[in-house]
Amino acid sequence: MHAFFSFLAVATVAMVIPGPDTFVVLRTSLAEGPRAGTWAAAGSAAGNLVWGSTSALGVAALLAASATAFSTLKLAGAAYLAVLGVQALLAAARGDALAAGEPDQDALSRAVAFRRGLVSDLLNVKAGLFWTALVPQFLAADAGALLPVAMVTAMSALVFAWLAGYAHLAARLSQTLRRRRSARIVNGTVGTFLLALGGRLAFAQH
Repeated sequence: MHAFFSFLAVATVAMVIPGPDTFVVLRTSLAEGPRAGTWAAAGSAAGNLVWGSTSALGVAALLAASATAFSTLKLAGAAYLAVLGVQALLAAARGDALAAGEPDQDALSRAVAFRRGLVSDLLNVKAGLFWTALVPQFLAADAGALLPVAMVTAMSALVFAWLAGYAHLAARLSQTLRRRRSARIVNGTVGTFLLALGGRLAFAQH
Protein backbone atom coordinates (compact mmCIF):
# COMPACT_ATOMS: atom_id res chain seq x y z
CA MET A 1 0.00 0.00 0.00
CA HIS A 2 2.89 2.37 0.69
CA ALA A 3 4.22 1.87 -2.83
CA PHE A 4 0.73 2.39 -4.28
CA PHE A 5 0.09 5.68 -2.47
CA SER A 6 3.61 6.90 -3.24
CA PHE A 7 2.96 6.22 -6.91
CA LEU A 8 -0.36 8.12 -6.77
CA ALA A 9 1.35 11.13 -5.18
CA VAL A 10 4.01 11.33 -7.89
CA ALA A 11 1.53 10.58 -10.69
CA THR A 12 -0.89 13.27 -9.49
CA VAL A 13 1.81 15.93 -9.60
CA ALA A 14 2.74 14.89 -13.14
CA MET A 15 -0.91 14.77 -14.22
CA VAL A 16 -1.80 18.36 -13.29
CA ILE A 17 0.89 19.77 -15.62
CA PRO A 18 -0.97 20.74 -18.83
CA GLY A 19 -0.06 18.62 -21.83
CA PRO A 20 -1.49 17.72 -25.25
CA ASP A 21 -4.50 15.89 -23.78
CA THR A 22 -5.46 18.94 -21.71
CA PHE A 23 -5.59 21.23 -24.72
CA VAL A 24 -7.42 18.68 -26.90
CA VAL A 25 -10.10 18.18 -24.23
CA LEU A 26 -10.37 21.92 -23.60
CA ARG A 27 -10.95 22.83 -27.22
CA THR A 28 -13.30 19.89 -27.81
CA SER A 29 -15.48 20.96 -24.89
CA LEU A 30 -15.57 24.57 -26.03
CA ALA A 31 -16.42 23.68 -29.62
CA GLU A 32 -18.84 20.77 -29.05
CA GLY A 33 -20.05 21.02 -25.47
CA PRO A 34 -19.17 19.42 -22.12
CA ARG A 35 -20.45 15.98 -23.11
CA ALA A 36 -18.10 15.84 -26.10
CA GLY A 37 -15.28 17.13 -23.88
CA THR A 38 -16.02 14.39 -21.37
CA TRP A 39 -15.86 11.78 -24.14
CA ALA A 40 -12.51 13.21 -25.25
CA ALA A 41 -11.36 12.91 -21.62
CA ALA A 42 -12.53 9.28 -21.63
CA GLY A 43 -10.50 8.68 -24.79
CA SER A 44 -7.40 10.16 -23.16
CA ALA A 45 -7.96 7.98 -20.08
CA ALA A 46 -8.32 4.91 -22.33
CA GLY A 47 -5.04 5.79 -24.05
CA ASN A 48 -3.41 6.17 -20.66
CA LEU A 49 -4.76 2.73 -19.72
CA VAL A 50 -3.15 1.26 -22.85
CA TRP A 51 0.20 2.91 -22.14
CA GLY A 52 0.14 1.84 -18.51
CA SER A 53 -0.81 -1.75 -19.34
CA THR A 54 1.83 -2.13 -22.03
CA SER A 55 4.42 -0.60 -19.72
CA ALA A 56 3.56 -3.06 -17.00
CA LEU A 57 4.00 -5.86 -19.52
CA GLY A 58 7.35 -4.50 -20.64
CA VAL A 59 6.30 -3.49 -24.16
CA ALA A 60 6.81 0.24 -23.55
CA ALA A 61 10.30 -0.49 -22.23
CA LEU A 62 11.07 -2.26 -25.50
CA LEU A 63 9.74 0.75 -27.40
CA ALA A 64 11.97 3.09 -25.41
CA ALA A 65 14.97 0.89 -26.24
CA SER A 66 14.25 0.95 -29.98
CA ALA A 67 15.46 4.14 -31.67
CA THR A 68 13.44 3.44 -34.82
CA ALA A 69 10.17 2.74 -33.00
CA PHE A 70 10.71 5.73 -30.74
CA SER A 71 11.38 8.11 -33.64
CA THR A 72 8.43 6.86 -35.68
CA LEU A 73 5.91 7.22 -32.88
CA LYS A 74 7.41 10.52 -31.77
CA LEU A 75 7.07 12.05 -35.25
CA ALA A 76 3.54 10.67 -35.68
CA GLY A 77 2.51 12.29 -32.41
CA ALA A 78 4.19 15.56 -33.35
CA ALA A 79 2.41 15.60 -36.72
CA TYR A 80 -0.97 14.96 -35.09
CA LEU A 81 -0.47 17.81 -32.62
CA ALA A 82 0.67 20.07 -35.46
CA VAL A 83 -2.52 19.34 -37.41
CA LEU A 84 -4.67 20.18 -34.39
CA GLY A 85 -2.65 23.33 -33.80
CA VAL A 86 -2.99 24.52 -37.40
CA GLN A 87 -6.74 23.86 -37.28
CA ALA A 88 -7.03 26.01 -34.14
CA LEU A 89 -4.95 28.82 -35.66
CA LEU A 90 -7.02 28.79 -38.85
CA ALA A 91 -10.18 28.98 -36.72
CA ALA A 92 -8.65 31.97 -34.92
CA ALA A 93 -7.90 33.67 -38.24
CA ARG A 94 -11.48 33.10 -39.43
CA GLY A 95 -12.95 34.25 -36.12
CA ASP A 96 -14.85 30.99 -35.63
CA ALA A 97 -16.90 30.79 -32.44
CA LEU A 98 -15.72 28.27 -29.86
CA ALA A 99 -19.17 27.54 -28.50
CA ALA A 100 -21.98 27.15 -30.97
CA GLY A 101 -25.61 27.80 -30.05
CA GLU A 102 -26.43 24.12 -29.64
CA PRO A 103 -23.46 21.72 -29.44
CA ASP A 104 -23.76 18.47 -31.39
CA GLN A 105 -24.42 15.72 -28.87
CA ASP A 106 -25.25 12.79 -31.18
CA ALA A 107 -23.53 9.39 -31.18
CA LEU A 108 -21.13 10.32 -34.00
CA SER A 109 -19.97 13.41 -32.11
CA ARG A 110 -19.27 11.29 -29.04
CA ALA A 111 -17.34 8.76 -31.10
CA VAL A 112 -15.28 11.46 -32.80
CA ALA A 113 -14.54 13.16 -29.47
CA PHE A 114 -13.50 9.86 -27.86
CA ARG A 115 -11.25 9.01 -30.80
CA ARG A 116 -9.67 12.47 -30.68
CA GLY A 117 -8.69 12.04 -27.04
CA LEU A 118 -7.55 8.45 -27.59
CA VAL A 119 -5.33 9.26 -30.57
CA SER A 120 -3.86 12.29 -28.80
CA ASP A 121 -2.77 10.12 -25.87
CA LEU A 122 -1.59 7.11 -27.87
CA LEU A 123 0.57 9.28 -30.12
CA ASN A 124 2.13 11.05 -27.15
CA VAL A 125 5.34 9.07 -26.76
CA LYS A 126 6.10 10.98 -23.57
CA ALA A 127 3.16 9.18 -21.96
CA GLY A 128 4.82 5.85 -22.75
CA LEU A 129 8.17 7.02 -21.43
CA PHE A 130 6.46 8.37 -18.31
CA TRP A 131 5.06 4.92 -17.55
CA THR A 132 8.31 3.17 -18.49
CA ALA A 133 10.29 5.35 -16.11
CA LEU A 134 7.74 5.47 -13.29
CA VAL A 135 6.39 1.94 -12.92
CA PRO A 136 9.71 0.19 -12.09
CA GLN A 137 10.38 2.70 -9.30
CA PHE A 138 7.45 1.35 -7.28
CA LEU A 139 7.56 -2.36 -8.10
CA ALA A 140 9.58 -4.81 -6.04
CA ALA A 141 10.44 -8.27 -7.33
CA ASP A 142 7.80 -9.82 -5.05
CA ALA A 143 5.10 -7.19 -5.74
CA GLY A 144 2.86 -9.60 -7.65
CA ALA A 145 0.33 -8.68 -10.36
CA LEU A 146 -2.15 -6.75 -8.22
CA LEU A 147 -0.01 -3.65 -7.61
CA PRO A 148 0.66 -2.73 -11.29
CA VAL A 149 -3.02 -3.36 -12.13
CA ALA A 150 -4.08 -1.06 -9.28
CA MET A 151 -1.56 1.59 -10.34
CA VAL A 152 -2.68 1.64 -13.97
CA THR A 153 -6.40 1.60 -13.12
CA ALA A 154 -6.13 4.34 -10.51
CA MET A 155 -4.04 6.58 -12.77
CA SER A 156 -6.49 6.21 -15.67
CA ALA A 157 -9.41 7.08 -13.38
CA LEU A 158 -7.55 10.16 -12.12
CA VAL A 159 -6.77 11.28 -15.67
CA PHE A 160 -10.42 10.97 -16.64
CA ALA A 161 -11.66 12.88 -13.58
CA TRP A 162 -9.11 15.67 -14.04
CA LEU A 163 -9.71 16.15 -17.76
CA ALA A 164 -13.50 15.87 -17.43
CA GLY A 165 -13.26 18.67 -14.86
CA TYR A 166 -11.48 20.78 -17.49
CA ALA A 167 -14.25 19.99 -19.97
CA HIS A 168 -17.04 21.15 -17.67
CA LEU A 169 -15.15 24.25 -16.55
CA ALA A 170 -14.72 25.23 -20.21
CA ALA A 171 -18.45 24.68 -20.81
CA ARG A 172 -19.30 27.07 -17.96
CA LEU A 173 -17.28 29.73 -19.76
CA SER A 174 -18.94 29.07 -23.11
CA GLN A 175 -21.16 32.18 -23.01
CA THR A 176 -18.12 34.40 -22.76
CA LEU A 177 -16.24 32.38 -25.36
CA ARG A 178 -19.02 32.74 -27.94
CA ARG A 179 -17.68 36.24 -28.51
CA ARG A 180 -15.43 36.47 -31.54
CA ARG A 181 -12.61 38.26 -29.70
CA SER A 182 -12.53 35.64 -26.92
CA ALA A 183 -12.67 32.83 -29.48
CA ARG A 184 -9.72 34.28 -31.39
CA ILE A 185 -7.66 34.53 -28.20
CA VAL A 186 -8.43 30.96 -27.05
CA ASN A 187 -8.03 29.38 -30.51
CA GLY A 188 -4.80 31.28 -31.08
CA THR A 189 -3.41 30.37 -27.66
CA VAL A 190 -4.40 26.70 -27.86
CA GLY A 191 -3.15 26.43 -31.45
CA THR A 192 0.21 27.95 -30.48
CA PHE A 193 0.56 25.62 -27.50
CA LEU A 194 -0.27 22.56 -29.61
CA LEU A 195 2.26 23.54 -32.27
CA ALA A 196 4.87 24.19 -29.59
CA LEU A 197 4.18 20.82 -27.96
CA GLY A 198 4.38 19.12 -31.34
CA GLY A 199 7.69 20.81 -32.08
CA ARG A 200 9.06 19.91 -28.67
CA LEU A 201 7.99 16.30 -29.16
CA ALA A 202 9.51 16.13 -32.65
CA PHE A 203 12.90 17.44 -31.55
CA ALA A 204 13.10 15.84 -28.13
CA GLN A 205 16.15 13.70 -27.57
CA HIS A 206 15.79 9.94 -27.07
